[in-house]
Amino acid sequence: MAQVKGSCQSFCPDGESKMRIREKLLHYFELKNGQKNTPGVLVKEFTRSAADAKMPQAKDMRTEQSLTKTVEYLLKDIILDTRKPYNVVYDFIFDRLRAVRREIVIQMFDARQTIRLLEPIVMFLAYSRYRLSVESIEKFDPKICNQHLQECLTGVLCCYEELDRQSSTTTEEPTLRQLERRCYIEGLYQMFNLGSPESFVRALTLPDYVRQDATFRLCFGICLSYQQGNLYRVLMGLPQLPHILCAVASIKLQGIRRSLLQIFTHAYNNKQLTVPAPYLLRLLLIDSPAGLQEQCRHYNLALTPDRKSVLFNKTDFRQSAETLSCRHEPFVESKLARIYLPEVLLLKKI
Repeated sequence: MAQVKGSCQSFCPDGESKMRIREKLLHYFELKNGQKNTPGVLVKEFTRSAADAKMPQAKDMRTEQSLTKTVEYLLKDIILDTRKPYNVVYDFIFDRLRAVRREIVIQMFDARQTIRLLEPIVMFLAYSRYRLSVESIEKFDPKICNQHLQECLTGVLCCYEELDRQSSTTTEEPTLRQLERRCYIEGLYQMFNLGSPESFVRALTLPDYVRQDATFRLCFGICLSYQQGNLYRVLMGLPQLPHILCAVASIKLQGIRRSLLQIFTHAYNNKQLTVPAPYLLRLLLIDSPAGLQEQCRHYNLALTPDRKSVLFNKTDFRQSAETLSCRHEPFVESKLARIYLPEVLLLKKI
């Protein structure tokens, strides 16, 4: 298949812009100040390739520079637009970034070009996976987001490996910023795949500069503790992670809480033994007594009459109960409140 080199310098090719304006197919965020039928900034939308479709023409493909500016526009301007709920913002950005990913493939970008475009997409999907985790399935499908995040992560990691192979035959050295970005994305892959043997094995084979990075070492330590079944160390490590890594890891938190409570039903399976509620609150990273009481009700664990301690009985634990759904954890929210989101998603500041 012949390589197509894009020549379009705008966010959206002229042909698509004219057609969508004519057919009134503009998204809310493509209307000037939200005014009906008044075009604003258009961004190329994602379309599936038909089996008999012709190879796209250069004028319909954006240049690398244009694609970079498109990603920056979406993750700077649109993501901070509060006129619509975040799930609407997510849907628009998600679709337009799929179009960017499609052009990366069609134009056969090399590893370095692909990394520059895919890394911010990974960050956007990771952040959105946490932020929208509390929404209903009608507004957000976590499985689809997980699938695309895994695909993008895999694509970036493959590019890293390709550059590693090329390093022996080239004199071009990666910059410090590129190395930092890789360490962060490698840590994100570990946290997103916490408990996966494949991701754990990968961590053991990474270059020394990645494995010696402080953030990656923290991620690997958490994964190692998880593999060893030391959930206490896992829970103590999570709040130490930086912003987006902490957010992604917290998606696993309800499952970890359930597992630890179940372990306690065996360790403290005695009518005379109780476990103080303040200790459980600290251990399970729960911010209020009401949160602990919710866990106890859900899994059928008994509180003492004064509600200051919990009684554990392995026969009482409700095995059939589904794991509680994800929620926005206060220790994660406090980290996210201190960042400027576009700067982090675009990996300008880690």
